Amino acid sequence: MPVEPVVDLQPSTVLRSHEFQCGRRVFHVHFGHGYVASLEQQATGQSTSVVTERVLSSKTHNINVLFDNPKYKQLRLRAFYAVPKMVVIPSATALRKRKLLQAVEGMHASPHARIQHVREVLSSSGADNLRHACDLVHRWHLHETFEPSELLQRLVESKQYAPALRFAREFGLTKQYPIKVLLQRMLQEKRYEGALKYVGARSASVDGQMTPADVLQLMVRSGQHEVALKYVHKFGASARFPPAQLVSSCLQAKEELSVRASAMLLKYVSLFKLEAAFPLPQLLERVAASGIKVHEVDSGKFVLKGQRRNEAASSLGAPPPPAPPAVTKVGSAPL
Repeated sequence: MPVEPVVDLQPSTVLRSHEFQCGRRVFHVHFGHGYVASLEQQATGQSTSVVTERVLSSKTHNINVLFDNPKYKQLRLRAFYAVPKMVVIPSATALRKRKLLQAVEGMHASPHARIQHVREVLSSSGADNLRHACDLVHRWHLHETFEPSELLQRLVESKQYAPALRFAREFGLTKQYPIKVLLQRMLQEKRYEGALKYVGARSASVDGQMTPADVLQLMVRSGQHEVALKYVHKFGASARFPPAQLVSSCLQAKEELSVRASAMLLKYVSLFKLEAAFPLPQLLERVAASGIKVHEVDSGKFVLKGQRRNEAASSLGAPPPPAPPAVTKVGSAPL
């Protein structure tokens, strides 16, 4: 099938659209697009076989997914159903943003309505409203009506330095609002992780004065040991900040582990090869003691669910299992 040239789309987007039109299964999660390459079924014994035809069934299957982003290469995920054409699994945050943007675009189509809506957003209180107004001004090209420098000044005054960094680049005002100055203010407010996010792994300085190691030292002193693991790995600072000591400090804390702290421990214990000192069964036992459920989707990859998600799922109740339909071939997707 010929692909019509599209000016504003990336090559991966055009290829994905072509594969969707010709019947390939497109897979979407909150960290990228991809397509289902194959579906696995458990055969007799311990071996697995890859089937070449999609079937609808009530059983679960492992699906091999190829993503556009080469960072993820190939993942094997667990699918509870197989549907023709498309599987969409967005994150809850991405879904809320998408619905909000669709509603705003539909209600405010004319320039006058868009200007009035941005004014209403700016007049209302709340940090999210100011960021949302800046996003609308940039998307709708309302720079003549709303001065970008004034919006950035309001962001800085409300100490929203991360959005200020973003919109300083998008509005082309990095000279008026230098990145190093904004990073200095973030460090003054003890937002160490926010500052380290904007620094490259080989950068010698964060804000022109402090090095990444200096910021990591402040982060460790403030008790953010699990977050420090991430940036010790990023900047290669294992010699100055031994990962084993950071993991031990996290596990010695009396309070329960958060979902993020648990994810950090499971990830970086493996990356730093600390399984001998901190065996995986003991880590999983400590995570479970904090009320967090862990689901292994592949070797070394886990999905964690905290108490809120568990309570929400239990309050909804599990639906009755549907009757298994007749085995039917779905489509003629090339595999």
